[in-house]
Amino acid sequence: MITVKGSAESTLVIKKSRFLGYACRISSEQDTQDRLAQRKKQHYDAAHNCFAYILANGAMRYSDDGEPQGTAGQPMLDVIKKAGLSDVMVVCTRYFGGTLLGAGGLLRAYTRSAADTLDAAKKIELVPCSVYSCAFSYSTWAKAENLLSSYTIEEIQYSNDVVVKIGVTGGSEGSFIDLVASISLGQTVPVPLGQKLTEHEI
Repeated sequence: MITVKGSAESTLVIKKSRFLGYACRISSEQDTQDRLAQRKKQHYDAAHNCFAYILANGAMRYSDDGEPQGTAGQPMLDVIKKAGLSDVMVVCTRYFGGTLLGAGGLLRAYTRSAADTLDAAKKIELVPCSVYSCAFSYSTWAKAENLLSSYTIEEIQYSNDVVVKIGVTGGSEGSFIDLVASISLGQTVPVPLGQKLTEHEI
């Protein structure tokens, strides 16, 4: 799954109307409502706060917030879909500049504002992985650290042994377990801790 990291903003001015784009990562329907409420409070004096979002579970929603039907929310949703993103919301806040843009002008403006905002956002891929705990002797870890660098080191604790939490991308578990056995001459047995999603910047 590909989403955005943190949030991003953009500004677009067309015939004195200002379109303030805001994109953020979301995790639930409640999260979207909270973020939208914050944005509306921040721009309480704006003419419109249109939005669109897609969640990883397939839920999606959009709103024209008083703009002519089909000129804002749906085009913004289409931009998110085209970018292949999930768990993302885009809000476009419009301050009216006194000149009517017409349905076609509004559609182009909201589409561009959403696209500019998502272009400005950092993208990350959430990759499912298995997490293992491995206990190495200090001498073995000196060799293992380099050889295990292609995996995600989640945490290292130094005590009697070096205890390392390592994230392994789905499908690579077998080769990882074999590599640890080879490095430690069978002395270290990875203990599975469960599954998680890890972030990889794109």
